Amino acid sequence: MGKWTSRTGRGAILALLLLVAGMLPGAGLLRGAPVPAATIVQGTAADEFNELNDLARRTRLLPTPSPAPAQLILAELNPAKAPVPTGPLTYVPILYYHYIRINPNPQDRVGFSLSTPPAMFRMQMQYLADHGFHVISLHQAVTAIKNHSGLPSRPIVLTFDDGYADFFTAAIPILRSHGFTATSFVISGRMGWGGFMTPSQVVAADSQGFTIGAHTVDHVALAAQAPARATWEIKQSKLMLEELLGHPVLDLAYPYGSFNGYDMEQARSLGFETAASTTYGSVHSAGQLFMLSRLRIGGGLPLSYYARVVGGPPPTLAELSGSAGSPAASPPAAKPSAAPSPSPTPIPSPSPSATALSPNRPTALWL
Repeated sequence: MGKWTSRTGRGAILALLLLVAGMLPGAGLLRGAPVPAATIVQGTAADEFNELNDLARRTRLLPTPSPAPAQLILAELNPAKAPVPTGPLTYVPILYYHYIRINPNPQDRVGFSLSTPPAMFRMQMQYLADHGFHVISLHQAVTAIKNHSGLPSRPIVLTFDDGYADFFTAAIPILRSHGFTATSFVISGRMGWGGFMTPSQVVAADSQGFTIGAHTVDHVALAAQAPARATWEIKQSKLMLEELLGHPVLDLAYPYGSFNGYDMEQARSLGFETAASTTYGSVHSAGQLFMLSRLRIGGGLPLSYYARVVGGPPPTLAELSGSAGSPAASPPAAKPSAAPSPSPTPIPSPSPSATALSPNRPTALWL
């Protein structure tokens, strides 16, 4: 009898402890008050930064992703060739840069590969200006690809991934001096972080005629995410940027070039008009607007090699020495116009055919 009483007493004490623990905050046994929806309020740069960070924190329904594995970074540095396009073809090189800076750490080989020094970038832009290239907006290129319509002679598109601060401080002044436009794909959750553009700089770039595109909230490899996570990353980045800019954001770039059929369908259904990959190619068709190929421009690229990438003539001695003519003063707008002419449609070299993509998240394309 005494043993039974002793066991009963211990059981009662244990039950009481569990009940008290369940009433503690965060135990999950009592329902907490719902978190109110966050909004972005226009104001000062500090206000925008705080509101955007608060929005990202309070709307995050899934765990913060872990850092990208090394193989993703290496894959981006060594892009695969784009699948052979089918149907009517449009030739337009779409370049993509990352940093416009001198790599601060000589031992960082990845940083070096992603960094184009400002002096080198200035020479590249001068080369485009000297040889009659027409820098067009990504939207102009997409329209021509979709409709197979004419483009100016020697068309080219400039894009910049990640939304680094040096796009605003280093690239934009050089681009404006030539009247060139560009698209910056911004990681919306990193605006205001060290090394990234602030919300006010993103707004200023947009107001100067440069296009702001989405690059997810957290720069995740979309093909490696669960469907809910991938959708949230694509949708939320679009909503945050649209709330900040006050107009639709129509362009997306897949971080690390990682995507699959589900991600392509989500981008299309959410209202993007194109989604850029990291596959290497300059010939496009309407059926590939959501896996748009581009040409990566890395650090230490000789001007002679840059000329071959963009399909231009060899640079002159003056251009190689950096003593080519200086551009005129910056114009008020960054989107030039030019009389259209039929674009060349070279036949691409053979490459593996496109992998069939299904909206049920098939095998990922690691690009």
